[in-house]
Amino acid sequence: MTEAEHRSTLVFMMMRFVTLALIALLGMAPPSAAQMTGAESPATRNGDRERLDRLFERLQAASTADAARAVAQQIEQRFEKSGSDTADLLLQRAKQAIETRNYDLALDLLDFVTTLKPNWSEAYHRRAIVHFLLKDEESAMRDIRQSLAHEPRHFHALAGLGQLLQMMGKRKQAYQIYRRAQDVYPLFPDLEKMLERLKLEAEGQPI
Repeated sequence: MTEAEHRSTLVFMMMRFVTLALIALLGMAPPSAAQMTGAESPATRNGDRERLDRLFERLQAASTADAARAVAQQIEQRFEKSGSDTADLLLQRAKQAIETRNYDLALDLLDFVTTLKPNWSEAYHRRAIVHFLLKDEESAMRDIRQSLAHEPRHFHALAGLGQLLQMMGKRKQAYQIYRRAQDVYPLFPDLEKMLERLKLEAEGQPI
């Protein structure tokens, strides 16, 4: 075994140990090695991406708010699938912790999830929500940008970024981000009203 392979094995063993400790604390079933890594074949990943692409096409083409909402819900369900059963379960536990305002636990869980699945957009989005609720706008901004780096079409992350920018008084940038969200999800609830109001608020600033 090479030194690099040895380090990789040690990292995996440490991650598994921490995961098992978290899972024991939360009363979850222990994962297998495959569940830990969430290993997927290239064909599976490509198939998932193609299905998601088709859903976004349907979202843009939806002619009614109800039809768009139904497609958006399917996209949201896919956003919450990381390819790792363990990471998915930990995200659900983090969501429950957020709902009960146990933000410290939510952050601990999401910190670990982003280590376990560092390319998962939804994990960063959820952690951004916790930071926002804790009034840590800087950390929220950092996580939202991470979320969008991994999935630029994440319409909730785009809306969250627009809200943060608006709170910071950066109306021109907020307007541009909301427009990006509208491009992805044309019938996003209340977004048109938000854009109209923001344009009036930003009067005197070039948009």
